[in-house]
Amino acid sequence: MSYQGHPVVDMDSHIREYEEFERSYGPYIDPAYREQYEALAQAITARQALPGEQVLFMNSRAVLSPTPPRRPLGLSDYFPIDRPNPQGSALGQDVEVDRSCNWDPTIRLKDMDIANVDISVMFPSQADGFCVLRDIGFESALHRAYHRFVSEYSAPGGGRLRWVANATMRDPRRTADELSYWAERDENLAGVFLPRACPDGRLLDNPDLYPIYERAQELDLPIYIHGGTLRPPVTPGAQGLDNSGYLINAVYHAWGGQVAMGALIGGGVFDVFPKLRAGLFESGGGWMPWLVEKLDDAYRPGSSMTPKLKRKPSEVVAAGHVFCSFDPGEEYATHAIERLGDHIWLLGTDYPHQGSCFPEGVQRIANIEGVSESAKINILGGNALRMSPRLASYFAAKV
Repeated sequence: MSYQGHPVVDMDSHIREYEEFERSYGPYIDPAYREQYEALAQAITARQALPGEQVLFMNSRAVLSPTPPRRPLGLSDYFPIDRPNPQGSALGQDVEVDRSCNWDPTIRLKDMDIANVDISVMFPSQADGFCVLRDIGFESALHRAYHRFVSEYSAPGGGRLRWVANATMRDPRRTADELSYWAERDENLAGVFLPRACPDGRLLDNPDLYPIYERAQELDLPIYIHGGTLRPPVTPGAQGLDNSGYLINAVYHAWGGQVAMGALIGGGVFDVFPKLRAGLFESGGGWMPWLVEKLDDAYRPGSSMTPKLKRKPSEVVAAGHVFCSFDPGEEYATHAIERLGDHIWLLGTDYPHQGSCFPEGVQRIANIEGVSESAKINILGGNALRMSPRLASYFAAKV
């Protein structure tokens, strides 16, 4: 493991908690919500008994928030023939990932050894979509259950397995209290996971979210921003893509990252909370120099449109408030590093999802042309430790 003796941190890996819902939630749900949980679990189990992909979100057969089939561009009408895909954790890859890694940490740790990764920070894969539930208390109960599961899952990792807490964005104060609870009890907690926008369509500048930002700053925990393809809460404007599969694949994630970053910076969140740090994940990074330039061009000190922003957006980025993971192998990585510096970029593999670069993520960063070795060391782990200082405890214990 490690890269030339320096830490390697995968800041964007996942647990597919929905694949075995009863493993991830059943033993951990609050008794007060057992009845609601059983109804949801039975619906998921019944749907998963049919051939096809997982059925929680993001397809027409989903138990929660179904979506229509993606349509091709250039056709007036489209009449798809249903061809369900088999379930699996990393289908379509040259290297298959054992789906048991989602509940057996020993398998994940072995895969991390193969990939030369010291620490993996794990997101849930679809838990943010529970914001569609009408009962906000039930949403929070599901998040609490997942936290108990993933804390237990991470414990055998000796500090190598780290996790992020889910946010109930409709109940920020409860989220803040949950963050404090786990920060005190589990050093494997790495931060708090926020989607790219709020369930009601408001952006991350929303002052209702301030209790989360304030508590994260107090605890020296970063914000981890991630999103799923047309899974609630959707990125504003996504519905305007007319369900085009091609455009969704091409721009949806980058668009989401830009919206989240622009809202946080333009809303002055890093001026209100000057010690807060946030990372953008699964959004790519080649667009970031262009966006910073455009945000600078649009900024006018003292403008009524950005009353809480006290400095140029490029200064916010330079100060280390914003981090961003590259898609390993991204063509414009060299340009982005040259324009914005090497202090903001992170490694993210998306393991064990379809399309993951496992086990080649580290090598792809190492092979970036025109980038110094010190920059590669920062991208592969150094920046992760600056964004999320709690991760450093693993390496300190090894000294």
